[in-house]
Amino acid sequence: MDTLELKSVCKKFPGVEALKGISFTFTPGKIYGLVGENGAGKSTLVKILMGLHQPDEGEISIAGEIIQIRSPQHARTEFGIDAVFQEHALIPQMTIAENIFLDKLHHFYDYGLINVRKLQANAREVISKVGLSLDISANAEEISEAEKSLIDLSKALNRNPRILLLDEMTAPLGSNAVYELFDIMCMLKESGKTIIFISHRLHEVLNFCDQILVLKDGNLEGVIDNQTKNDLLATRKKVVRMMTGTEKGLNFPPKTGLADGKVVLSLKDIYNTCLHGINLDVHEGEIVALAGLRGQGQSMLLRAVAGLLPHVEGKILLDGTPKKIRDPYDAVSRGIFYVSDRRDEEELWMTHDVWLNMSLASVDDRAPFGVIRTKYDHCVIRDMITNLHIEPPNMRKIVCQLSGGNRQKVVLGKYLLASPKILLMDQPTIGLDVGAKVEIYEFLRKLAGEGIPTLAALTDLEEVVNLPDRILVIHEGKIVREFSGQQIDEEELIDSYYG
Repeated sequence: MDTLELKSVCKKFPGVEALKGISFTFTPGKIYGLVGENGAGKSTLVKILMGLHQPDEGEISIAGEIIQIRSPQHARTEFGIDAVFQEHALIPQMTIAENIFLDKLHHFYDYGLINVRKLQANAREVISKVGLSLDISANAEEISEAEKSLIDLSKALNRNPRILLLDEMTAPLGSNAVYELFDIMCMLKESGKTIIFISHRLHEVLNFCDQILVLKDGNLEGVIDNQTKNDLLATRKKVVRMMTGTEKGLNFPPKTGLADGKVVLSLKDIYNTCLHGINLDVHEGEIVALAGLRGQGQSMLLRAVAGLLPHVEGKILLDGTPKKIRDPYDAVSRGIFYVSDRRDEEELWMTHDVWLNMSLASVDDRAPFGVIRTKYDHCVIRDMITNLHIEPPNMRKIVCQLSGGNRQKVVLGKYLLASPKILLMDQPTIGLDVGAKVEIYEFLRKLAGEGIPTLAALTDLEEVVNLPDRILVIHEGKIVREFSGQQIDEEELIDSYYG
């Protein structure tokens, strides 16, 4: 039997202990559901099993033999482990047929050329197994997200895995496609395969899975036997209760924002391919969280308001006046500043110093007639470094040599010098240690006290519950719940994440 066993598997990233000694045995012929709040360690575990990450401690064994999985190719060819992720593994400019057999194109060579007819015939047979009937000569960029997910699944099934990992692949699928997937999973289960299924739709896990593993803060919080599928409501409550606990130890400043203050930002009927009629107001001096599971539209909404996405419909109002935000320049000129969750790639010039990075967004304001007054500019930057407690307090320090928390402060300083009307922040404390997180919380609350509101996409449950004045839960591109007040019911909040 191809029993997969994990023993005390640990994985650390800078500032984060993603997995803390996970031990479990997966036996063939079962469907296992893997659930947990954002950051619980689900995707990290899947990536370790696919060889994308190496565990820092612990053992992985198959059929009693300890193994080391070096890469996805190694996982597939040596151990029969395959995965389908929410992020597609297709090359947009290649045809569907070419994508399906990307690693086997040499099998279709006739006298040095690809036999296109043979390639396409085989591709049609492969996608038919997942219920697809497509023009396989079309490029992958021409098909829907749901079809891309099913093509990724067909590629994995064509490799005949013994252990199949499905990491939120149902996110773009409609209900009919989901139940077709369930039929495929049952067929694989009956043939003795092991399926590990992650979904942000809790009802799928409850209806499809024989056992449910609940991860919390990198720990295996519990395992629920669900083979009889009796009393799904009680099982759901049990799962949610296990998921809601978080590590304590963070200190949050008091909530002070008032939802009856002046409305600074209003969004009316915001639509695009993933956002479906978003309406919200952000008031002066409050912190508003966009909460929910990852990939539900929170980040996309922030980028839409910041002018980073094309083809967005709806109205954006600042201080009650409609504004056209066609690009980031329009947003910045109106005092809307977006802080990306990809700090090092999108916010900072990593090979240059703090002074240059902080000056970028506002140097024109301090350069009359196009001439930078260097002495004055240095004084302004030094004051901001002092106010933000950046360590070391050296404006000539190269940014890549700073810690994650101090880099985030440099980003904040850059935008504060430009006098923002509102901050849009995507995961403002991602990858930061506890001390740096607390400083960011206090700083955002200080800004709120000065009347500058923040609209932030947050996924860490403790932050969602304790930092903002209001919580807007987004599920599949829609705001489905709003929470406010000092006390938030964590179970009710998590339950709302699943629609």
